[in-house]
Amino acid sequence: MSGHVLRVGNIEVIELLDTPMAFPFEAFFPQQGPQPFEAYRQLYPGAYSPDGRFQTYAQAYVVRAGGRTILVDTGVGPGPHDWLGGARGRLVDDMQEKGVRPEDIDIVVFTHLHGDHVGWTLQYEAGSPRPTFPRARYYVPQADWDFFTDPSRVGQWGTDRTIVPLKDLGALELFSGEVTLADGVTTMPTPGHTPGHTSILLASLGERALICGDLAHHPAQVDQPSWVPAFDTDGAQAAQTRSRVLDMLESEGLVAVFCHFPVPGFGRVVRLEGRRVFRAL
Repeated sequence: MSGHVLRVGNIEVIELLDTPMAFPFEAFFPQQGPQPFEAYRQLYPGAYSPDGRFQTYAQAYVVRAGGRTILVDTGVGPGPHDWLGGARGRLVDDMQEKGVRPEDIDIVVFTHLHGDHVGWTLQYEAGSPRPTFPRARYYVPQADWDFFTDPSRVGQWGTDRTIVPLKDLGALELFSGEVTLADGVTTMPTPGHTPGHTSILLASLGERALICGDLAHHPAQVDQPSWVPAFDTDGAQAAQTRSRVLDMLESEGLVAVFCHFPVPGFGRVVRLEGRRVFRAL
């Protein structure tokens, strides 16, 4: 691996950063608050902002496999975003700087439909939406489509502008369960954070990695999987899924890719001095 590129056999994974973000621990993890996280500050300095907040990152990943170019998630979007203090996303610029053009993307697959993962899906000209990635089919988990396009939620989560228009544009693919997107690239249901939350399993030449989406937000959750952020739709299910997948990552030695961990989010789950940790590559 070099910098922002991970190789899994013949598969290439390129990390993209849309924008860094910082939030008060008590807002993001209301059940824990900031104090329990202090024990992990030295281990994960990149997950703490200088002013003591939770430092996180809106990342996405390009996967090149089997002749296809797949984009996993689309970040927060161009902005400016009031909820991020006016920050603007730069996913497309970062993508092009790393050698990938929007028109190169064959498939966009969403781990889930929260706003910080779908923001660059569409762009608007004179009020009309057009896909940011014009050649792509957009793969959306069926359970998340059902949840986030429900009339009681669609406006609240912004999916009326970021996701719903894909149907009329003829670019939408709904999926459930395990679906092969390219040679060695398969969806893996990991529900709890949202009903349809999905991870992406990569396998090539005996090597494996898992793009985990929002299975965990802060690296301390690798050791404390019961810590539940405010944005988990079903906290109990999310904790169960997190524990199960972390056990798999540790016991089977997969490379783990976490969208909100310090850039680039590549690492392994290992034991260190009696606790389970995320060791960045």
